[in-house]
Amino acid sequence: MSKKTEQIYKAISALEGLQKELSIINMLAKSKSASELSEAEKEEERRHLENIEFEMAQQVKSLRFWIGSLYSYNGKSTSRAKQKASKENGKKGGRPPKEITDMKKRRLELENMLDEANRERLVTTDYEREEKLGVEIEGYEKDLAEIEEKLEKWNDAKKTN
Repeated sequence: MSKKTEQIYKAISALEGLQKELSIINMLAKSKSASELSEAEKEEERRHLENIEFEMAQQVKSLRFWIGSLYSYNGKSTSRAKQKASKENGKKGGRPPKEITDMKKRRLELENMLDEANRERLVTTDYEREEKLGVEIEGYEKDLAEIEEKLEKWNDAKKTN
């Protein structure tokens, strides 16, 4: 169990103990009428209630602190491996823009589609299908060339910065 979780359970346990004390005091107060209590007993009861109130406030404050700190580290890189990887990626220019990532994905898709179309073109015996595949292949090659050109421009711009 982590220190934070342990502290949270400790605060909850303390609050439960204080709740029990309050219920005992409440039961005692109900059993005795106000006229039966001496001034010293009334003062002691008041002081005891103030102490319980103070202790409850401290435990609630502690609980808020530990619960807040429990979630404050979410998403932060803490391991040395993550820190090292982050520095290395930063040296390379960091994460590329989404547009570049999408272009790289599209390039891979086009390369796969181009391979499939070329394979099918080699084995097809249907002349019409072969012509359609030729047109498809030309379109894939054209799209692939455009993407390669854009990626090259981006890499050149990245190197000059």
